[in-house]
Amino acid sequence: MDVLSDILDTLKFKGSFYFTTHFSAPWGIEVPAFQNVARFHMAVGGECWVRVEGAADPVLLSAGDMIIIPHGARHVLSDHLNTRITKLDAALVESGYEGEGHFIFGGGNEVTGKLVCGHLDFSANLKHPILEELPPYLLVTGDQAIEFGWFESAMKFMAFEARRNHLGNSAMIRRLSEILFIHGVRVWHQTDSGKSPASRFLSAVADRHIGNSLRAFHQDIGGNWSLETLSDHSGLSRSLFVERFRTLTGYTPMSYVTMWRVQRACQLILETNLSTDAIADHVGYQSTAAFAKVFKKLTGVGPGAYRRDHKELANAA
Repeated sequence: MDVLSDILDTLKFKGSFYFTTHFSAPWGIEVPAFQNVARFHMAVGGECWVRVEGAADPVLLSAGDMIIIPHGARHVLSDHLNTRITKLDAALVESGYEGEGHFIFGGGNEVTGKLVCGHLDFSANLKHPILEELPPYLLVTGDQAIEFGWFESAMKFMAFEARRNHLGNSAMIRRLSEILFIHGVRVWHQTDSGKSPASRFLSAVADRHIGNSLRAFHQDIGGNWSLETLSDHSGLSRSLFVERFRTLTGYTPMSYVTMWRVQRACQLILETNLSTDAIADHVGYQSTAAFAKVFKKLTGVGPGAYRRDHKELANAA
């Protein structure tokens, strides 16, 4: 498994479809902030202004463009920047939308805003810098999509499925949204050129030296990893490896190993009935006491308390 796939699978990355819109001018919708999701809007007809909290400037979407809001920030969609804005919940009530068909809203008869809207969920209990450090939004324009023929086709296919009521189309849209998100991150990485921490981590994955070490570790996190074995996979001297790894990822090699082992342990605690001993062994600790100490240092509680606390939260939900 490649590094990005392992990270997204561990974070329980999955797409959920919201709706397609038929907005007629004037129209403006405020979408509230929501934790642990990445929202997306794909323009399939007309134009749409998007103002994302935390971003300096508004973005104009044209047909064929897609915007991803990776941190679930509050944002406003509208036909013009000075249009009166209605909160999403109120707009849904006003339109009578109940989850089927198109979300129809606005003050006119001509549809000027056709969007496919959805979100991608991430686990609230797991994290990784590749997602935490993404910018307020990622934009993939129609022109950029054309550079990757399959990406443009996937966007058109999702728009086609969103307009139909074919068997399994919701599942198709969910899978397509996951694919488009991953490629959206790739496109953004190319334009960012390693300027931000998240982009630098992707550069580390692509780097022929550091990428080899990251792939080897993610394929076998329970292995006997040390600074020497990691640097051996990179083909660099130990000192050059440490310097390059820290520059690209923001971590020392062994602190990254520890961080990701604990994240995978959190996943196993939440999703399995494995004992603490078995989990410690799975993520590369021969000593359960050493594992418990590291786990508590990074999460604030021991493995047993972590499991109890999250079971109580799940039962109370």
